[in-house]
Amino acid sequence: MTATNDGSLLLAGDLGATKTNLALYRADSWPGPPLRQQTFRNRDFTEFDDLLAAFLADRTLPAAICLGVAGPILDNAVRMTNLSWSIAGAALQARFGCEQALLINDLVATAAGIPWLAPADVRPLNPDGQPSAGAAMAVLAPGSGLGEAFLVPHGDLFLPFPSEGGHASFAPRTPEQIELLSFMTRKHGHVSVEQVCSGLAIPELFAFVAADRPVPEWLATELTEALDQTPVIVQAAIGAMHRGKPCDPAVQALRLFLDILADEAANLALKTLALGGVFIGGGLAARVLPLIEAPRFMAVFARGVHRRMLARIPVQVILNPQTALLGAAASGIQALKSDPATAPSA
Repeated sequence: MTATNDGSLLLAGDLGATKTNLALYRADSWPGPPLRQQTFRNRDFTEFDDLLAAFLADRTLPAAICLGVAGPILDNAVRMTNLSWSIAGAALQARFGCEQALLINDLVATAAGIPWLAPADVRPLNPDGQPSAGAAMAVLAPGSGLGEAFLVPHGDLFLPFPSEGGHASFAPRTPEQIELLSFMTRKHGHVSVEQVCSGLAIPELFAFVAADRPVPEWLATELTEALDQTPVIVQAAIGAMHRGKPCDPAVQALRLFLDILADEAANLALKTLALGGVFIGGGLAARVLPLIEAPRFMAVFARGVHRRMLARIPVQVILNPQTALLGAAASGIQALKSDPATAPSA
C-alpha cells in the first residue's frame, strides 16, 4: 500500500465480535478528541486488513496503531475468540508502513481507558466509597463473555494487565446458587463464572429459575421466536420492574445474575487488592442498570472477613461506550513515547 505517513497520527481501535470502532488521534494533542471516527460491521469484511484499508482510504497513514481486540494476545498477534479474523502486529506494520502496531486485549484496553473517564462517564453504586491513593484498580465486563483486568500504579501511570478470571470456577454463595451449580454441572461439567455471569448466561439463568416458576405465554412466544434470548429476557425484567407486564422468572433471573456479578466483583477486588476502585464495564452492565439495586449489590459485595475494607472500595458502572477506544489510544500514545519493550502489557 503506497501512501503518505503522518508521524503525528495514531490509529486506535476497539474490535469486538460484531463491530469495530476505529479513530484517528493526533498524538501531539492527546487527550483531545479524535480527528475522525467510524464504526464498521465486521460481517462486511473477510479480514481486518480490508476493514482498516477502507478506513484509511484517504491514504494518510498513522505512525502507530493500537488495537484492543476481543481475544488472547500472544506475541503481538491474535485469533479473535468469536470471529475468524487473525491479526498480527508485524503484518499490519508491513502493509500500512507504520512504525508500531500494538495489539492488546479488549479488557486491557478498557482498563487503560479508566484513568481518562470523566465523572459523568460512570454511575457510582457505593456512595460511601473512598479510593486509596496509589492503589490498584480492577475492571470486569459482562458482555458476550466475562472479561476481567486490573490496573497497577507505576510512577505517574497506571499499567493495565490482562486476566482470564472469567474462566475461573464458579463458587456459589447461597443455597439457590448451589442448586444453580448442580443444574449447570449436569449440562456442562465444569462451570466457570462466565457461564453464570455474562450475556450468554442469561438464558441459562432464566431456564434455571423458570423450572419452578410459570413463564407468561407472551414471553414464551417471544423467546421461541428470538435469535438471541438475552435482550428479550432483560427487557421483560426491566418492564416488570417498571410496572410493565409482570414477569417473575425474568426478574429473578436478572437478580440472580446481578448477585453473582456483585460477588465476582468482590472476588476480583480481593485478588488484586483493588482499593482504588472496581469498575463494571461491558454493554450488558449499562443495559441492566435500571435493575441494579445499589444497597443489595453492595450488601453482596461487602462480605466476609474483609467486609469493612470492601465497603470502602468505590464500585462504579462504566457508562461511556468509548472506554476501550480511549484505552487503546492511551496505550498507543504511551507506546510512541517509550521503547516498545516497555509498552503496556497485552
